[in-house]
Amino acid sequence: MQKCYGAIERFDGIQKIGVRRHEVFYGFGEDENGKWQFRGTVEYRPTLDEIKEMIISAINEDVDETILSGFVWTAVDGTQYRVWLSLENQTNYKAIYDLAVQMNGQGVLPVTFKFGTAEEPTYHEFTTLEELQSFYLQAIQFIQATYQRGWMEKDSVDWSCYENVIEL
Repeated sequence: MQKCYGAIERFDGIQKIGVRRHEVFYGFGEDENGKWQFRGTVEYRPTLDEIKEMIISAINEDVDETILSGFVWTAVDGTQYRVWLSLENQTNYKAIYDLAVQMNGQGVLPVTFKFGTAEEPTYHEFTTLEELQSFYLQAIQFIQATYQRGWMEKDSVDWSCYENVIEL
């Protein structure tokens, strides 16, 4: 399933759009690019198990994408940084944070992290353990809240919407 922009309202269900072709629709949201919904096209009438797999995979991919590129951290001075939370970066942030806590910052701080994008990098130097801790805890809280939102989304799917095909 893909996130398709231009949706005007939520529609969960399956439509027959050709002799054998069906489209599965799920969800509704809005981000910086506009209103969207998930849409998947298949060349056959999918089973409910196949639809469940499509929708759950779409939700999981959306959660992963949000974790990867959706975290914005606000520094003490009010500057906002878009933080790329790849697994490698999460591991690096944790390692530096753990070492800084163990060493009470000695020999670890100051430490500079690169934020932003490859095209527009920004840098922030952490000089205190308190600021590094604030950054790390906010990142972890963002990740956990994003996972919880995904879990709630998966738990709230009304699978009965996919029992009957709407024919155009």
